[in-house]
Amino acid sequence: MADKNEDASNVMTFDALYTTNQIQKLKVLLPYIEPSMQKHLAIYIKYMELQYTMDYVRRHPFQLCGCGLSTPEKPDLCKLCRELCLYSTPEEIRQLEQFQNMLKTLETVQEMSQTMSAMQEIFPDMNMDFGNPFSGNDTSPEGNEGSGTFQGAPMLDMLMNMLSPEQKAMYEMFQNNPPTQ
Repeated sequence: MADKNEDASNVMTFDALYTTNQIQKLKVLLPYIEPSMQKHLAIYIKYMELQYTMDYVRRHPFQLCGCGLSTPEKPDLCKLCRELCLYSTPEEIRQLEQFQNMLKTLETVQEMSQTMSAMQEIFPDMNMDFGNPFSGNDTSPEGNEGSGTFQGAPMLDMLMNMLSPEQKAMYEMFQNNPPTQ
C-alpha cells in the first residue's frame, strides 16, 4: 500500500499545485449537494481549476521543478510503467507488464552482449563468432549434425541456459535483426 501512495505522489503534487483550498472545499461538499445539482457543481469545479491553472501558468512561466527530463540520466521506464498501472484498465496493465518484461529481456541481452565482448577481450584467440545458437545446427568439428548442441561454444551454451524461453526468443529476434544505433 505504501508503494501505491508513493507512486501516486506525483499526481497528488500536481493536483495540489494547480488548485486552491476553495476548490478543494467544493470537492469535499460535492457528495452532500442535491444529486440533480452535482453535475453542475462538478463542471464548475473543473472550470475553476482550469481558470486557476491558466492564471498560475501566466504568473509562473518557468519550468516546474521535477517536472521535466532535464537530467542527463535515462528515465526509469519500469517505474513509469508501475505508476501508469495505478490508473490503467486490466488490459492496459497487462500490456504495461508485457512492456516491462520486454525491457528486462532487452537488458539481459545487453548484459550478455557485454559479457561476450569482455570474454573476447580476455580470450582474444577464442572464436566468439557463434552464429545463431538457436538454429539447431551444430558447427562443431566433431559432427553430430542437427543435434541441437553447440559444442564449439561452451560459454554461449552456459549463457543461453540461463535464459527463459521468452528471453531466448527475444535474443534470437535481435540476432536476426540487430538494433541500429
